[in-house]
Amino acid sequence: MLPLRIKYQAAVLAAAAVLLSVSCGDRNRAGGLLPIAQKALADSSSIYYGDFSEYPQELSDLPVGIFDCSPDGFTVAERFLTVDNFDNITGRPGSDGIADFGGEHLQILFDRANSPYGGFIDTGNPAFLKEQLIRNTLFLMGDRYYNLAVDEYQSGYKDPVKIVIVTSPVADYYALSDMQALLGRSGTGVKAVGVIESSIKEALKGVDEEGNFCVGVLYSPEGVTSREYETAIRRMASESGVTGRIQVFNQEGLGIEEALAGNPAYVDTSARVSRSGYAGPVTGISYNNIDASLFDRYGFDTRGNALLFPAGGRNISGVQLNSVENYVRYHLVSMVERHRRSGSRIPISSIILADCGYDRLRGFMDQVMVELYNYRRGGIYLYRGSISPDFRFIDPAECAVNEAYRILREDGNLALRGTKSTLSPFITLPSSSVPADSLDASGFFRESFLYGRVSGTEDITTKAVPFAPRYIDAAELREIEYNHETFTLIRNALY
Repeated sequence: MLPLRIKYQAAVLAAAAVLLSVSCGDRNRAGGLLPIAQKALADSSSIYYGDFSEYPQELSDLPVGIFDCSPDGFTVAERFLTVDNFDNITGRPGSDGIADFGGEHLQILFDRANSPYGGFIDTGNPAFLKEQLIRNTLFLMGDRYYNLAVDEYQSGYKDPVKIVIVTSPVADYYALSDMQALLGRSGTGVKAVGVIESSIKEALKGVDEEGNFCVGVLYSPEGVTSREYETAIRRMASESGVTGRIQVFNQEGLGIEEALAGNPAYVDTSARVSRSGYAGPVTGISYNNIDASLFDRYGFDTRGNALLFPAGGRNISGVQLNSVENYVRYHLVSMVERHRRSGSRIPISSIILADCGYDRLRGFMDQVMVELYNYRRGGIYLYRGSISPDFRFIDPAECAVNEAYRILREDGNLALRGTKSTLSPFITLPSSSVPADSLDASGFFRESFLYGRVSGTEDITTKAVPFAPRYIDAAELREIEYNHETFTLIRNALY
């Protein structure tokens, strides 16, 4: 007989699997498709119309499609090229020494011209964002592209895709259901997978034997908000059959991504004392302030200039973080300490790393959580009640890749080639038809134009063209180059 916890988790996961495939899409269908999706399906006079009856019936040879408004799409592509979480013969979970997607072709759309997606929400224009995300989906499903942003016609030919991977949390949260509704009605068999729903499904494995669930979310200040993440978690947990208490501990990862990128407002390798212009956490009592009473638990690295103090002494009240590792320590300790102070008796079973870049630090994060789990004060393990013995970090990108594998295998759409994988990258640029004063010095849209566009028109303001380094800045290129296997596949075509 299965232990109660295992049986309960099995029931929850089975329900979650159904929810991933139907909950968002069906709710959307009940409320009607977006106008742009209606045009894509039925209005042959529209530029968005797709004759899906002509879509390839055999999907297995088609590429996997990925889109994002940041270089994170290339990070997810790296997962596709390197992940080994399944036995390629049986399809069961477990490494077999062979990349799960060996021989698959990938297609990436870096939606740079419409970045960042969060700005559409901040400026109260989610309608245009949803439209743009449907346009991205239609581009990946299409077989044409512009060679240059000045071209009037799409003269380039490409393959349509067999699955759409939505790697932006904002895109997932606001429009995954709309994409799924369009795809479901298209009759193509193409499906969409998002990072948020995939990661929450994985996190639900942490439901305890009494049906209680506690999860942490370390999220980017520029992405989906804590309220939105918590809403999604509570909805999926409830709809999946979680009957006990649901707790979510959010932590805004201020400074982690910025420190990784070397942003001088967060890390200054030349600084030796606290400085002006610092934008990271400071000492205080408000949320995302450094708590001076927790210095023994933060375990900050004080060597060199990893931690900056005011000139003339080591005054804690003016301390500044000055290394990626110290930012990580600060945020993880802050989250776990808030759990401890809450008095919760449900330990945190996992923390979702809501930003792709955070996964680079997972080894160090594991180390910090072990330190906290074993931290003693006065002979008492202070955090044993806050951290589950089975605790783990969850990488949404890897969850989405695993979900894609399961879907493609179940549908019989894995390529199973013995040849090398290929990758075709595209990028969106402002169309040459937009007013010149709508562009900034970099050649991309000014914010007023970017977020002021109106939904419901068929104006072509951006065009997808083959990716080239000249279209992005040095920092974005470094983010892409960090993904070795991905960059190797596209390097020769870039220069």
